[in-house]
Amino acid sequence: MLVASYIRPAIHRIPEFWSSERIEYVRHCAMHGVPPYALEDGPSRYGRILDRLVFRDVRKGDVEEGLRKADVLDIDLSVKFGEYYINVPIYIGDMSFGALSGNPNIAIARAVDIVGAVAGIGEGGLHPEVAKQRNIVIQWASARFGIDVDMLRSGIGVSIKIGQGAKPGIGGHLPGRKVVPLIAQLRKIPPGSEAISPAPHHDIYSIEDLAQRVKALRLITGRPVLVKVAAVNKISFIALGVARSTAAGIVIDGAGAGTGATPIAARDNLGIPIDYATPVVDQWLRSDGARDGFLIISGGMLYSASDIAKMLALGANMVNLGTAALLAMGCIMCHTCHVGNCPTALTNMIGFNKILDIEWGTHHLVNYIQALTRGLKAILYALGMTSIRELVGRRDLLEAHHIDGKVGEVLGVDVAEEGETAWIDSGVHAPYTSELIKGEPPIIGMGGVLPGLTRPARRMLDVLRIEAAQVTHPSVDPYREDVAVYARINGTYLDVPIVVPPIDRAAATAGFGLGALIDGDDCTFGEYCLNRYSPIRVSPGSTALTYGGVIVIDERMGGSMALEEAVSRLDMELRRVGTRDRVVIIAAGSFYTGADIYRLAALGADLVEPYGAFEDTYMKVKGLDHVQRRDKYEKLMLALVKELKLLMGAGGITDFYHMVGNRDLLRSLSGNVASMLGVKVAGE
Repeated sequence: MLVASYIRPAIHRIPEFWSSERIEYVRHCAMHGVPPYALEDGPSRYGRILDRLVFRDVRKGDVEEGLRKADVLDIDLSVKFGEYYINVPIYIGDMSFGALSGNPNIAIARAVDIVGAVAGIGEGGLHPEVAKQRNIVIQWASARFGIDVDMLRSGIGVSIKIGQGAKPGIGGHLPGRKVVPLIAQLRKIPPGSEAISPAPHHDIYSIEDLAQRVKALRLITGRPVLVKVAAVNKISFIALGVARSTAAGIVIDGAGAGTGATPIAARDNLGIPIDYATPVVDQWLRSDGARDGFLIISGGMLYSASDIAKMLALGANMVNLGTAALLAMGCIMCHTCHVGNCPTALTNMIGFNKILDIEWGTHHLVNYIQALTRGLKAILYALGMTSIRELVGRRDLLEAHHIDGKVGEVLGVDVAEEGETAWIDSGVHAPYTSELIKGEPPIIGMGGVLPGLTRPARRMLDVLRIEAAQVTHPSVDPYREDVAVYARINGTYLDVPIVVPPIDRAAATAGFGLGALIDGDDCTFGEYCLNRYSPIRVSPGSTALTYGGVIVIDERMGGSMALEEAVSRLDMELRRVGTRDRVVIIAAGSFYTGADIYRLAALGADLVEPYGAFEDTYMKVKGLDHVQRRDKYEKLMLALVKELKLLMGAGGITDFYHMVGNRDLLRSLSGNVASMLGVKVAGE
């Protein structure tokens, strides 16, 4: 059955970036070839930094006039791409054959040839129909699927993929059920086998290694070489290293970007948004004298003409559109790309009963890109510019609203109207415990989620972004390499850094079996009982302080400050007086995920008592017998530890104690939260 029409977008209970309004914007562009508007009416109070930026002194009437006569405006949108010039500053991809279902890959490649954009093919091998197109970039990824010299020379460029925004520091994974014979042939692997990409390139462990690979690929192919990385906490150092490697440019994929499959823990917690990363990279490269002739291609939750214009002003030369391109071809954001039965035929298994009509997909994607270019021309016209090169890095043309001054300072934009950057709502529902009690970190497709920006965060902890390794040191695959999560309490070694709350005897039994510490006065498990160590239990913000022993900061007791702030302050104070190694800090609170455990440890907690996750689990299992309840608690703890190991491995951390009190592993989306917790702002 050919798919050649739009169907109703999915409806989500919790707000996310790809709302029905944004999907309608993309579809309008794709159907009519013009955007419904080029610039928004004004700044948003919530959402991305981009949504809170406006071009100062730009009149709406001028933009509307520019849009009406966009086709006759003499405005140059071209970008020098190696020895080539492409017509528009748009890069589509990189979406692999396998993650997509073949026909969408062909439609993308045809569309960019028609409009003069460029597309990355991803790491799934080169489909013979895609190979017929000119404006494609061949991806050199960690698994090297299908790679040979002829393939490398098939496009106008080569991209070394180090990471992607949806799962920085984590390798790709195409389930075996999707590896049908055609995909197996192109990837050069057996049909039905798991197509697993290693987390790191095993021949790239430093900037020096990367430089060697860049030069070798340029020599072999005669093509410009790009390096694709995720936007992570230390992106400025990484970008500078990429520029010095003699690469032609860097593709930076921001947090919230889409993908075929990723652990939710990675999607929601790793890396920083693209509108934080791009201006910082541009500033660093300019200050080092490495900006001229070096391409910055920025992606991650971008979709409109306004997005493109603002990203150029923040410092990008081009934008990378992935999810938006799929929306133009019918995606409804149902987040089931990894399952294989996509209702819009974009990510389903080859041989499934639906296939995308290539002509329909190509036509709508061409229209979408043309609509964006018309909108971009209208904005440049209103700015009095005749070339996009005049706009790149012009942060002075922007002003920010509803963000704090510290974020504005880091990003290099003037703040016209201060406010709290982070969107925090304590009434937000707790995350996915029902999935964790299955024993594995839950997997999801696509993106559009940034707690604290695109949807409300539950608490300050959720607006802290976790570091991931990109280029400067290797990530670690916790399923193939050792990642130690043991903890200590007064000479006793615990297998996991989790404290089991006194909620259910079955939970205590499960915790003892997994080598966890057990809270509660009725604990009978000897050295695994918290009460054996005579803990001092205090509320967050309490003036009680110990310089030796065990202190439990328990938010159930109330308190004058947030628990995460109390943990960080206590850790810093103990380090200041030189007694940190004599104190065990336990954070007890409404925590639910392995990411919560990671961030609390980085703020200074030695152990975490996530009573939120255990209480949620208890409500789901209280009707079961003891053995069944114990099994569910065991699976909960195993999933929490697996999430913790995934996040540690993404940052190249192999020992839990390497991150305890290491606040440099975290960056805050809010300057105010950063000040309270003693961490830096994203991008800083």
